[in-house]
Amino acid sequence: MQNVGWPNSISPGIGAFRIDVPSDWSAIEPTGGLIAFLAPPRDEFRVNLVVFGERVPADKELGELAEEALLGAGATDIVAIGVDGAETEDQLPSAARRTDIMLEGRMVRQLAVTTEGPDRSPTGVRSVYALVGSCLTERADVDEHVLTEMISSFTVTAEEPSVMQAQPAQR
Repeated sequence: MQNVGWPNSISPGIGAFRIDVPSDWSAIEPTGGLIAFLAPPRDEFRVNLVVFGERVPADKELGELAEEALLGAGATDIVAIGVDGAETEDQLPSAARRTDIMLEGRMVRQLAVTTEGPDRSPTGVRSVYALVGSCLTERADVDEHVLTEMISSFTVTAEEPSVMQAQPAQR
């Protein structure tokens, strides 16, 4: 018998992260997300950024996951922002998408950026984070910059989980 902690190398779980947020924003725990950040109300709207996270198989592309995050809000015209990034020493792989959609009678710009953690399990499953920011399209020239700064500051801080030797399944 051995005592097994979680997370571990067989099942690392979703990794920890850090993000820079403006000091006048608030945070809440959203349904289905890890955390959401809300700007003070302006023009009867709150610019927001929601961080989602889950363990995802290696065959799921980050661009596809970014598009799925926007499709969930009803987006149809999704465009890639730049080129999907490859992993470097300083930055994890990422994919960015943008759309403008009508929500509750207002045009809203949504940005979705997906990135993955360095915590692949032996089967290739890894932590993937989707950051979805929303601002009014009419104020995107100001608010999109704030969202981009926040998203750019997102850093996965998870340490390697404790090592556990994979054992064959016992019947």
